[in-house]
Amino acid sequence: MAASGRALRLLKAMELLKQKTTFDYGTVLSKVNLESVSNGTFQGWFIVDKSMCNMGGTLHGGYIASVIDVLSFYTQLSNTDGRMSWTTSMNVNYTGVARDGDKINVITKSLISGHSSVVETYFHTEKGKIVAKGTTSFLAAKESNQGFIKELLGFDVYEN
Repeated sequence: MAASGRALRLLKAMELLKQKTTFDYGTVLSKVNLESVSNGTFQGWFIVDKSMCNMGGTLHGGYIASVIDVLSFYTQLSNTDGRMSWTTSMNVNYTGVARDGDKINVITKSLISGHSSVVETYFHTEKGKIVAKGTTSFLAAKESNQGFIKELLGFDVYEN
């Protein structure tokens, strides 16, 4: 897996989520295989399973939205100026379907970093067909809250 220094520290911190009962790990990170992480980008994949599907047997939009929210948070945190931030808005465009057993590639990319950041997330099939695209906006928490992620995961947002 290719990764920058900050991204490697973030991946190590994310490993600590396995020891905690969290939505981030239990719902998303336990199923998405990260292949490449660098400042401002994540690339990975997952295999659609029944727990991710709606009653029609296709990948549920709510699962897609969860992956977007979780991965985009860690993507913006991987930027050299990334901070503990809150999602302020998320827009998802669903453009295709994926079924149980399909491999879905996920790519995130920071468009804007800093106090107000924006991340795009793309989902596509192995054949390159776009399934969904999400755009997430974040607002950095107050300076007094920036230590939270260090307390929780041992990741210092001020260290690059």
